[in-house]
Amino acid sequence: MRTPCAALALTALAAVSGLHEARAVDLVTDLDVTAQGDAAAAGKTVLSIGLGAALAPDYEGSDEYHGVPLWNLRADNLYHPATFVQVLGPTLRSNFLPDDHWRLGVSGRYQPDYDNVENSRVQDIKDTEATGLLGLTVGYDFDAARGQDLAVELDAQYDALNGNGGILTPRLRWQSALSQVLVVGASASATWGSEDYMGNRFSINAGGAARSGLDEYDADAGIKNAMVTGTVTYRLTEAWAVTGFAGYSRMLGDAADSPIVDDEGDANQFLAGALVNYAF
Repeated sequence: MRTPCAALALTALAAVSGLHEARAVDLVTDLDVTAQGDAAAAGKTVLSIGLGAALAPDYEGSDEYHGVPLWNLRADNLYHPATFVQVLGPTLRSNFLPDDHWRLGVSGRYQPDYDNVENSRVQDIKDTEATGLLGLTVGYDFDAARGQDLAVELDAQYDALNGNGGILTPRLRWQSALSQVLVVGASASATWGSEDYMGNRFSINAGGAARSGLDEYDADAGIKNAMVTGTVTYRLTEAWAVTGFAGYSRMLGDAADSPIVDDEGDANQFLAGALVNYAF
């Protein structure tokens, strides 16, 4: 059952996301769009806002791509240089632990249903519910230098919106400032989904099969996908920066074998785009 706090957080995330169309921009979950400038040197909380666009699949597993808007809202140095909270597209990231190495924060992502996808057969399934994942991220950063990261993280998230299971995502994340104006980053991750989560996103019951013309399918728990991402940030001034990013995700296991992906989409998923950020 959803708690009032969880419901409020997910409602706010969905509202900020504004996702009435199911675009797989949840692939941005591994992107590390950091603060502009040095929050520690500033000695105060640094706020960043960003706008941009991405080329993303119509849904996770689709072979159709669309241009979609993307946004970044971030607050750094909340009460320690390593603490932050960020909404990047439909994803939430944070760290509330005031420590140079250890990380602990709330994380989440919103995944719409298939009611507004371009593929009419997938749209006709009708039984997939929107997913509002909410949980914790724990991690350890081996490099305590400002602007440098070599971290291992684990997201543990549950569908607090409709109770359709949850996911675990281990991640390796790296970031380095090559100069005062150029920052590069990369990450690699894999996501395991519970039976309820995989069933909601990738199964097709008898009713859905009759409506869509696709075969019935029962997805079990397992590894959903593996993903790599990269970012390049160029600091134009102390306040302005532009970040380019790209990502590749490979659907695996029962997710890749689902008719939603295997018959109507593609197991290979790509994301590319850019953000312009302003800090104050």
